Amino acid sequence: MLTCPQPGTTKAGHIIGPRVMRTKLYLLLGIPLLAMTGATFGASNQLLGWNNLGMHCMDSDYSVFSILPPYNTIEAQLIAAGKLVTNGSGYTVTYQAVADPDGSFNSTSRGKGNFYDFVLPLYGAAVQPEFGLTPWPMPGTNNTPQLMLFEQTNRPAPGVAQKVNWFRAEGIPITPFDDAGRKNPYPLMRLIARNSSGTAIASNDIVLPVSDEMDCRICHASGTQAEARPRAGWVWSNDPERDHRLNILRLHDQRQFADHGDVYRDALAANGFNLRGLYRGVVADRKPVLCATCHASEALGTGGFPGVPALTTSIHSTHATVLDPELNIALDHSSHRAACYRCHPGSATKCLRGAMGSAIERDGTMSMQCQSCHGSMSQVGSPDRVGWFMEPNCQSCHTGHATRNNGQIRYTSVFETNGTVRVATNQIFATQSNTPAAGLSLYRFSAGHGGLQCSACHGSTHAEFPATHRNDNIRNEKIQGHGGVTAECTACHVSMPNNTTTAVGGPHGMHPIGQGWVNYHHDAINGDNGHQACAVCHGADFRGTVLSRALGPRTLTADLDGGDVTLRLFQGAIVGCYNCHNGPRNENVNSSAAPVAASVSTNTTSGAAAVIALPITGANATARIISQPAHGSVGLSNAVATYFPDSGFVGIDKFTFAAWNGSKNSSLATGTVAVAQGPYSLAVRALVPPQYPAEWPVPFGAMASPSNTTANVTYEWNFGDASAVSTNRHVVHQYAEPGTYSWTLTARADSATASASGVVEIVSPMRLSIASKPGGGLVSWPRTPADAVLEMSGGWNGLPDWRPSTNGVSTAPTAFQVNISTTASNEFFRLRQVR
Repeated sequence: MLTCPQPGTTKAGHIIGPRVMRTKLYLLLGIPLLAMTGATFGASNQLLGWNNLGMHCMDSDYSVFSILPPYNTIEAQLIAAGKLVTNGSGYTVTYQAVADPDGSFNSTSRGKGNFYDFVLPLYGAAVQPEFGLTPWPMPGTNNTPQLMLFEQTNRPAPGVAQKVNWFRAEGIPITPFDDAGRKNPYPLMRLIARNSSGTAIASNDIVLPVSDEMDCRICHASGTQAEARPRAGWVWSNDPERDHRLNILRLHDQRQFADHGDVYRDALAANGFNLRGLYRGVVADRKPVLCATCHASEALGTGGFPGVPALTTSIHSTHATVLDPELNIALDHSSHRAACYRCHPGSATKCLRGAMGSAIERDGTMSMQCQSCHGSMSQVGSPDRVGWFMEPNCQSCHTGHATRNNGQIRYTSVFETNGTVRVATNQIFATQSNTPAAGLSLYRFSAGHGGLQCSACHGSTHAEFPATHRNDNIRNEKIQGHGGVTAECTACHVSMPNNTTTAVGGPHGMHPIGQGWVNYHHDAINGDNGHQACAVCHGADFRGTVLSRALGPRTLTADLDGGDVTLRLFQGAIVGCYNCHNGPRNENVNSSAAPVAASVSTNTTSGAAAVIALPITGANATARIISQPAHGSVGLSNAVATYFPDSGFVGIDKFTFAAWNGSKNSSLATGTVAVAQGPYSLAVRALVPPQYPAEWPVPFGAMASPSNTTANVTYEWNFGDASAVSTNRHVVHQYAEPGTYSWTLTARADSATASASGVVEIVSPMRLSIASKPGGGLVSWPRTPADAVLEMSGGWNGLPDWRPSTNGVSTAPTAFQVNISTTASNEFFRLRQVR
């Protein structure tokens, strides 16, 4: 049984906290060297909060098995009077729900799924609504602020202690449904810090990402992939949430009894499961399965059963050789970009939404995929890997600065061409070694500038600033006036003087930023060769690199020989010595003309790319995409952009671009694309059992595949028995009489129509028969695809005490049979349909 830890404690076998975050590398968009002028975001007190994982997963149903509970964790660091709080005495930090810009508000866990119906048999915890597996609840319908715990030491696993200085709330049971029932995987929570007198001194809004998109039905739903069909047949449950899960357990039992029978029987017995298998335990005993009971899970802190592989090993290694049901290539294939999203949140949630997620190739596809950091599915499933701990680190891609690196400032894969993980020659962007334990170097636990956790400035893994989802960026827009990595010095510091100490004292060796630095930087060079220090970020030619891009719009003035220069920079502009003057040793104004980028408009239809010649003029001018569109992507080759709309998108989409000539930036320009509805289509597949007994509800399910449209799909079922049609996607229908019935399914999306048809053979009703035999009797019932549980009771008066029969079931050609012995008392039997 799993029990709940008290705040600040962790014991072997307990739910651990905080969960170890999967480390993801962020695409460094540049260290800003210039600050925003006239901003009002400077603060003597600042609260930097984040979610400890870029996406928390939970099950959408808990009645069959559970991989993960609703379990979200907040961490936050408080800066008071310009200094990091390292002792929580005198301060409190609370969290409560807040509406996002769309009005989505998520304060309660009540009425959102069936976790509370099954939490006791699954996790051994009797919890009340609003609470999860730890003492930190949801704020509730009254939106009551909830206290966070201050920690100086965090213990993410037994025997592991990591020094931290943060406020933490672990295991908040938030779900991806707001209080109005709308799906929103990126709800907001407001953090408020107060001093000893109760006065609020800092506040911010952060995302608590959560998705229930873990889904196996594309292969395991009854009637889908023949290769996944259990030998005993599809379950054909009436509940689509239970159906594919029951098929998985039936297949799991089949394989484990055949391949690892002794270990499997021992594991079942040791953990109190039905000795006939997990499937039997769920359908007969109504006992759901926690996968981490037998399979070690670092996420849940369970050690598993001896001889049973860890959960991440079992799932990933088993499925690495599986063929994708639509593309017919192995899920382990390195070029299969969607392989991870078949099961993990992605196809709808798009959890890879950080700076990496906005890096786009010429063909409009993402430059980085899950495999870019984590490797193939077989690598993730290696038995030598410890899940959630053995993760890639930042320096495998960010190998150094402009003058000392592994050949590039940054890469788009942690792997060398020979498949080994890259080892950086320069540790300027490295995570901390031996963190949180010897041999590990995890972003999730690493700290840097002033003791701040890396996540405090760069954001959560998978959602590194600037993220592609609006809600993630709200935090930093409030802190510093723009999205992107936390970089404005006065967002946290009361003031930022310019001197020789601060010139190299910022994060990653960064100097102060702002107009003050523009005025001081000549003195900071201090000597004929002092400017060589600038090459670290501005490059050996001092014209700028990816490390010297402005991460916010800025207006600055430089006093040079020949007059003042006013520099107006957009977010993403390249900063170098030639923006204002003629190189690092020349005080004269660079009077050369800047390139010009003009805004442009075009149109296309959904599903069709639009080729756009960007209006770029000027000597040596090259085009750059500055921000990607909200509903598509833009690839760039020379000065020709290709806009790829998201499937089905119709409307106005925009992206920004600029020109660069090696010395100066153009002004920011906008590309506008009007997308009209293009050709679209619809395909539909019906999932219907070929045979079913009369008088029992027959499951009918539809799998629609709309192409190039986001229109809602409607359904119409005709069951072939003169009954009323049904317009539900998943429906059950009961036939009164045996016979062969022709059914049809019609699906519509706008004017597109698709249909499917077939027949279902309705056989005799499920009736029990009992025949006498020496010493007892024989109970039998027909063999059909409809699974049933034989139940028995010792009495009929009042409410019968039905319980599953424990007698073994034998299989005849047309029937299932159970032997019963003669008893002194009466025995009653019934069949219960598995649903």
